[in-house]
Amino acid sequence: MISIEKEAKTVDEAIRLGLEQLALEEKDVEIEILEEGGIFTKSKVRLTVKSTPKEELCEFLEGLLDRMGVDCYVDVTETENGYLADISGKDSAVVIGYRGEVLDALQYIATINLNKQEKSYTRLTLDVEGYRARRVETLKQLALRLAEKADRTGIPQELEPMSTVDRKAIHEALANDERVTTESQGEEPQRHVVISPKERPVTYGTSKEFKTSGTKTRSFGVKKRRF
Repeated sequence: MISIEKEAKTVDEAIRLGLEQLALEEKDVEIEILEEGGIFTKSKVRLTVKSTPKEELCEFLEGLLDRMGVDCYVDVTETENGYLADISGKDSAVVIGYRGEVLDALQYIATINLNKQEKSYTRLTLDVEGYRARRVETLKQLALRLAEKADRTGIPQELEPMSTVDRKAIHEALANDERVTTESQGEEPQRHVVISPKERPVTYGTSKEFKTSGTKTRSFGVKKRRF
């Protein structure tokens, strides 16, 4: 943060001189009166340029990475409803961790810090060189394979325990799939997704259909009698 000190006959004059030097308005700085001044002494103030939320977020994340001892840097951009912070560098794999566990933890901590003094919630997405998009695509392909297996065998498919973010990706991948349903089961940290086949409708046809399509029939074309 940029900070300067100014002396003058009065506090107001010292503030004015400081604002002129910074080329800013009073709303853009924090003012600290160091000395009120008097007949034989000058007034002294310190002006500190206020950081934007974006700058504070970047500084916070860089501090976390520095304490982790990793060689990475952060690029923060504003999105429609918050911020996207992308981390890159030679130690980026360390920041991701096992299946994104470290990355999710850092995002959680940074999100809390970002919203600690905000009245409204600001969303933060923390990524490492496009890792999240690649992870979502991997989970999507996994979900489709297991959905096909569940539909073919009629046996529910249980996935291994996953984070909230990964479970959401599985649910969204199969949200419109007509073959299966998805449900999260268990308690954290063992909460996981179960992909279950939908109940197949009972079909009635002829013996010919049974032979050609393999669809089991019950009436073989004979009309049912009502009792």
